[in-house]
Amino acid sequence: LHMDNSKSISKIEFSSIKKILIVRLGKIGDLVVTSFVFEVLKEKYPHIEIHLLTLTSNKDVLKYNPRLTKVIYAKKNLSLYLKLNGLRKESYNMILDFNDNPSTTSALIFKFVSAQIKAGYDFSKYERYINFKVTPIKKENSHIIERMNNFLLQLGINADEKLVKPVFYLGSEELCEVEIELNSVGKSKHLIAVNLSAGAKIRYWEIEKWNQLLHSINEEYKNCCFLLLSTEKDRAQQKQVASSLGTENCIEGKLASIQHFAAYIKSADLIITPDTSAVHIASAFGIPTLAIYPNPEWNYVSWQPYRVAHRSIKSST
Repeated sequence: LHMDNSKSISKIEFSSIKKILIVRLGKIGDLVVTSFVFEVLKEKYPHIEIHLLTLTSNKDVLKYNPRLTKVIYAKKNLSLYLKLNGLRKESYNMILDFNDNPSTTSALIFKFVSAQIKAGYDFSKYERYINFKVTPIKKENSHIIERMNNFLLQLGINADEKLVKPVFYLGSEELCEVEIELNSVGKSKHLIAVNLSAGAKIRYWEIEKWNQLLHSINEEYKNCCFLLLSTEKDRAQQKQVASSLGTENCIEGKLASIQHFAAYIKSADLIITPDTSAVHIASAFGIPTLAIYPNPEWNYVSWQPYRVAHRSIKSST
């Protein structure tokens, strides 16, 4: 491949591509929904090396993912730009950026990291740096996975439908530790995971509402046990809900890592969550989901549970 980055490319011959850099500088949920791309690429083109540039906070999410040849971790500060020098030496054939919001950071990556093909959404910020422009789909009526799958389609990659779903590789050690912890739950009881934490303030639910909902479920279905999940900073709220329910009706999960968090979700019969990282991990494992969303319509449509039994509730305010 010897192409001038200033000229647009209409067709890509993947048989000639040996090394791809995928840029995904999002949070946990972004990585879980993007991971199907690694599956599709490796199934169709097993010879290709896949390198991923992502945030340091996602290290535990990708701990066991076998599809990636190399992961470059960075924080969204000066250290990210220092990483670009190292990336310039990698001789990439292609750069793919799946962020469908125009980003100055993405523009700088396209500008400074060398590759024969630079593919990103058709935003004015990238116009000078990319040579394969992907037409974005409207967020108001499409799921994030559908938008990324369409990105692949525009590249000329027709993905196997069974691979187009969230993906999470879970460690056997972490799963075993969680299963031992949950042994006290009787076989006749349904384990309902309740994720109290969220990645943004707008997604949090008041403790009074959690108590009301869980007590209502407990009264209607006597054979339930609640698995309460929270981050360390929300431990006080977790204890408040546990105190309201009583020790005979709930277990307080101990989140040692994202891998343990995923293991809890995989072990549950149902999850209730206001946070989309939990939504996508549950979709990866096929766990039925009750998802709670704030008001913005595009957010509600984009980050729904995917290809799994679910109910979604959106705030009216």
